[in-house]
Amino acid sequence: MAAALLPILATEHFGGGALLLAWLQSAWGVGMVLGALILSVKRGWKSRIRAAMLALVAQGFCIAVVGWTPARALWLALAALGVSGLMNPIVNGLFFALLQTVVPNEMQGRVFTLAMSASAAMSPLGLAIAGPVADRLGVRIWFVVGGLATSWMGP
Repeated sequence: MAAALLPILATEHFGGGALLLAWLQSAWGVGMVLGALILSVKRGWKSRIRAAMLALVAQGFCIAVVGWTPARALWLALAALGVSGLMNPIVNGLFFALLQTVVPNEMQGRVFTLAMSASAAMSPLGLAIAGPVADRLGVRIWFVVGGLATSWMGP
């Protein structure tokens, strides 16, 4: 739920406004487009699961870097968001491609529905936790803890 707290990070930590928020979100978006392009061009992944897990670790680490970034080093946050965005389609694309290869065709609808429902169910829970944690401990802590937890969950 770091994305929900990005406006607060932009205003309170980096001291910017809507334009700075747009730059941060654009860095993520450009990374996502580049990641999708890489995923569409790259063939023959040696191990889809290993590549997806490494991308997840990199994505989480980059989110943590955003939280560690000093206010005067905005470029670092932009780069970290870009790399994190780049990893997103790689993680998701490889994960769902792997599911398609291991889950029997007649079960794929159920398995994909379960995976997407579980993922969607985490959003309200994350939002319910993110706000109070950010209010109490600071918004940067949420990025660091969330990013490190994502990296830790990867392997």
